[in-house]
Formats: sequence, structure tokens, C-alpha cells
Amino acid sequence: MKCSRVKNLYDYVPLVPISKMVSTSMLILISSVLSLARNECMAQGDPPAAPVAVSRIVQMEVPRPVKMVGTVFPLRESMVACEVKGLVKAFPVKRGDRVKKGQVLAQLTTISLEIQLKGARADKHLALLKFQRAEELFESATISHQELDEFEMKLVAQEAVVDAIEDNIGKCTVTAPFDGRITEEYTEVGQWLDQGEKVVSMIELNSVKIRVPVPEKYLQNVKVGDECKVSISALGGIIRTGHILHIVPQADTRSRTFPIYIKLDNEDEMIKSGMFAEATFEVGPLLSATMILKDGIVRRVERKFIYLAIDGKAIEVPISTGVSYKNLIQVFDDVEPGTDVIVRGNERLRDGQSVRVTGRIDPDT
Repeated sequence: MKCSRVKNLYDYVPLVPISKMVSTSMLILISSVLSLARNECMAQGDPPAAPVAVSRIVQMEVPRPVKMVGTVFPLRESMVACEVKGLVKAFPVKRGDRVKKGQVLAQLTTISLEIQLKGARADKHLALLKFQRAEELFESATISHQELDEFEMKLVAQEAVVDAIEDNIGKCTVTAPFDGRITEEYTEVGQWLDQGEKVVSMIELNSVKIRVPVPEKYLQNVKVGDECKVSISALGGIIRTGHILHIVPQADTRSRTFPIYIKLDNEDEMIKSGMFAEATFEVGPLLSATMILKDGIVRRVERKFIYLAIDGKAIEVPISTGVSYKNLIQVFDDVEPGTDVIVRGNERLRDGQSVRVTGRIDPDT
């Protein structure tokens, strides 16, 4: 019997009341010995079978990846201008600043407009009083309906004057049209700006777009929404997944390439406008390849392998990988199509461990 030693240890425990034991330390020693013995006994037995999900290794034709070089552009860029003329009294931003939509970029003086507003409001009040008196005269048949309409039109016109001045005062505060960063400054405190003059340039970098010139022979194999991988060499070759945003239907007449724009998420703003990027499109000639779900790959230190599910055991097989296609990846070495590879629960397995298949996730071929 595997655990007989644990049972026999109890033969050495004195069968006397605890109060008559030599010391408490003796109890602690005996307890420790028993605990270690039990742990050793448990380690001798096999652990229970680990629940896993498997997927079938398949042989299929996949398009070869084609790499093309592109350039990073901001998703949006704007030359922010002032809508009214005036003197700049505050300019709280500078190049490189990150700003939120609605944040103040520049403030023009509004003193003269506020004076005009006071006069316009007084005229509006006077026009209102005249209109109210005209209504009383109309009810007593002293004036005609046409004369009443004239007083009403004067009131409406004066209200429009007040609204226009208030609008101009609001336009004296120049704000950011979207979240982004300031790339250029065009004014300073104390400078006079005419209507339409530039205040700042800004770009949005939370997302970026990659402009890639694609040869015409590949154009028929790509469409808006397609997924592609983008590598940024300036950032150590980091790879991010993007989607085709636009396909421009006008070719460059000299190179016969069509501009394609790929959108990438860039919340950390690591990718900067103007960087070079390498986009990978799955548009090349077909390749017959042995493919598995990417979740089947296990990486530990510098090793890369998969676990095959064979006769209730996890069998470790070192592999090398090739082309990717959607959620599949090509594998080489000692693997056969039709064999089950473990794709869930494989992170903590060890070679030869018992497994219990609880699900199947076969690739869509």
C-alpha cells in the first residue's frame, strides 16, 4: 500500500491524554512529521486529468502574405482658425500639448463687442415696448394690421442683432474641434488676428491611418474592412492589427499603384505621424499548408511547441511556424493533418499529463 508509512506513524504517537504529554513542542514535531508524510504520499499519485479543448490540424490552401511599405498619417488633422477678428489676450497652448475637444486654444478680447451688445439689448427693449403699445392700438382699431406687422418686424430685426453680437462674443473663444495634439502655433498674446487667420495646427493620434501604395495586380484581392498586420520598425518592429479603411480608386499614373488606408488603434500614441510602416496583406499566390489555431501554440522562454491529445495524454511536440491566415498559423515538423491539438487549457500542461477533452473548436476551412 502506497501510504502505509503514514498509517504506521500513528503507532508511535503515545495513546495518553494530552495533559500527560512531555511538552507542547513534541506535539508540534509529531504534527509536522505527519503532514510531510501525507504530502509525500499525495505527490506519489497521478493528478486528475486536466480538462482541455482540442482542434483538428488541417491541410488547406492559404494566400501567401505580401509585405508593402507605407507611411503613418494622423486619422484627423485640422488648421484651426478664428471666425472673428480681434486681439489675442490669452494663448494657453503650445506645440506638443495634448488637448481635449472643447478646450480653449485662444481667447480674443471682447470689450468692444460687449459694449455693442449693451446698446443692441437697449434697442431690443425699446422695440419690444413699441410693439406692445402697437398691439394695444391695434386692439382699439387705432392702427392697421400692416402697421402692427411693421413694429413686430423691427423687434425681430433687433433680436437678430443681439443674437449676432452674442454669437461673435462666443467665437472670440477658439476651442479644439477634437481630442489631439498641437503641432504648430500661428499666433501669440497681443497679436491682432483677422477673420479666418490661423491659430494652431492639430492632429488626432488616438488612431492613425497607414497609407500604403498597392500594385494593381493585388487590388482585386483586398476590400474595405479586411484585417492586416502592420509593423513599425522605428518602434522595434511592434506589430499591430489594423483594418482597411479606404481604397482610393485612382492610381498613380507612374507607379500604377492604388493608395490604401489602414486604420490602427494608437491609444498610447507610440506611433507618430510620418513614421514608416510595413503592412502585410494576404493577397499572394495560394500555398498548401498545415494549419492550426493560433491558440494551440505554447511559448516558454525560447521554446515553442504544441500539445497533441493522443490516447488521453498531452504529448509535447516542438514546432516551427510559418504564414498566418486569420486565426490560423502554419506549423512544420512532426505534425499530421487530422490529429487533435490542444487549444484550451494548454498553458499549464506538462508532457505526458492525463487530459480529458471537454470541447472541440475546429477551424473554419
